[in-house]
Amino acid sequence: MLLQIGEFARLTDLPVRTVRYYGDLGLLPPAEVDPSTGYRKYRIEQVSRASRLTSLKEIGLSLDEIRLILDDQLDDREFRDVLATRVLGLESESAQISEQLQRARAQLAIVNQRLERTMPNVTIKTTEATTIASIREQIGGVHEISALFPKLFSAVNPADAVGPAVQVYHYFADDASSIDIEVGIPVPAGYESASPAQTRVIEGTQIASLTHHGAFNRLHEANADLFRWVEENGYIVAGPSYEWNIVCTEPVTQDNESYVTEIQVEVTKA
Repeated sequence: MLLQIGEFARLTDLPVRTVRYYGDLGLLPPAEVDPSTGYRKYRIEQVSRASRLTSLKEIGLSLDEIRLILDDQLDDREFRDVLATRVLGLESESAQISEQLQRARAQLAIVNQRLERTMPNVTIKTTEATTIASIREQIGGVHEISALFPKLFSAVNPADAVGPAVQVYHYFADDASSIDIEVGIPVPAGYESASPAQTRVIEGTQIASLTHHGAFNRLHEANADLFRWVEENGYIVAGPSYEWNIVCTEPVTQDNESYVTEIQVEVTKA
């Protein structure tokens, strides 16, 4: 039984132009070609060949590989090797796509957060003098901050604290090579701390304050919001910035979204 190309295309679920293309390549040659009209005709038995061709194409085999398979030029071992190679290729592609998808989702989340972020609720207030026991050092980056607290607590009993721990940022090098930072805890006036800690008073001053609800690894966003607000509202930075750890539970991690941090920076009206 011979089928017109249109009917054959319908039975194989292939576009007519694709049937012609595969025919020209010798992958799906017509059973007959009318010499006067050029019309192509196909046998009903060729439907199964077309279905197998489509299946092999869908898993990404090359047309050359498909030709060898359809023409029975590969034995089962060779066919298995072709399929095994393709499986390995697909697994590699899948891993790469999965990684790209994760990165794309992360970038999308960042953009969504930026779009959904409301204007920061910044307040201007005057602080009271606060006595702290602290350690001040030059460090190479914010990732080194956590190592300073064990040093502090080797000299100061955490139970003596009368308020939340604080990081005081005195200076950032222009080339980002170092940070002049002080970590401390509020203690009673007249408190005596052991070396290498020192006891000093943070004098009361005017500050711009923003409360950050969320993880430490997003503090840079809140700090950027605070400093942007300071600039846009007619103030200038007049001293150090502070991060008071209002809520910070053990073990301390960078991604705990339950943390609450009050960010402050000393300001004066421009």
